[in-house]
Amino acid sequence: MAWDKLYARLKAEDLVPLQDVKPGNSLAYYGLRIAAVGFILLGIGFAIYLNLYHRPEVAMLKLNTSNETATLIKTLGDGSVIYLAENSIFSFPAEFKSGSRNVELKGEAFFDIARNPSKPFIIETDEVLILVLGTAFNVKTKNGNGFELFVDRGKVKVTMKKHPSHSEIVVAGEMISTVDNSLVKSKHPAGGAGSWYTRRMHFKDETLSDIITVLNRNFNTNFVLADEETGKHKLTVTFQNETAVTMTELICVALNLKSQTINGSVVFSEIKKGAKRY
Repeated sequence: MAWDKLYARLKAEDLVPLQDVKPGNSLAYYGLRIAAVGFILLGIGFAIYLNLYHRPEVAMLKLNTSNETATLIKTLGDGSVIYLAENSIFSFPAEFKSGSRNVELKGEAFFDIARNPSKPFIIETDEVLILVLGTAFNVKTKNGNGFELFVDRGKVKVTMKKHPSHSEIVVAGEMISTVDNSLVKSKHPAGGAGSWYTRRMHFKDETLSDIITVLNRNFNTNFVLADEETGKHKLTVTFQNETAVTMTELICVALNLKSQTINGSVVFSEIKKGAKRY
């Protein structure tokens, strides 16, 4: 089929030699056929080379917590939530466009990944690659001198970068670390990863919709938005041991919203002219 297409194109462009070269036993025919196959194989090989070694660079955004004592919380475009500890760097693209969701981590973070089997989530550290479909887990790196991972929910696959054949599946309740350039898996003590990432939560220029999703997921709150537009308001705020009432007041004052309790849910909405905030 490849030969027929190539021959037809060459003939249409008057690139076939003057002698009538037709499929048959002629030497010229087989010469062209071999050349066509070689051309096709060369093209395939070049495409594979480009894909493996010359992938286009993706512009990465970076979050750097330096010496901040609060956990910096970022909701990605796919709905995944990242809780970044102090002295950590998290790199991610503005938008996940390829067949996978690739990010990088230096330091410590708790990941709550939105499930998407068709687009796996891949975290790269100095020592390992972590493959995720949809789960929650804690990752701690030590600047290339160690690595720890605890799975709170679901499962992940961890692969050594220097030894790609060495990989392990880690499920909920298990932890894995690197010891002498190898992966060591064990049971994690009861209590999971702990709640370090919720003790002092810092949101920086995040939408109200993303903020209340995180709050509802981690605290005994049931915050609701009256409409989609209300959720688009952006807010920079830090919560530390606040009650649901205090969090409600902070959000309303900061964004000039009102709140109502309806059927056990706190509903945030815009303030109409002449209306009261509470």
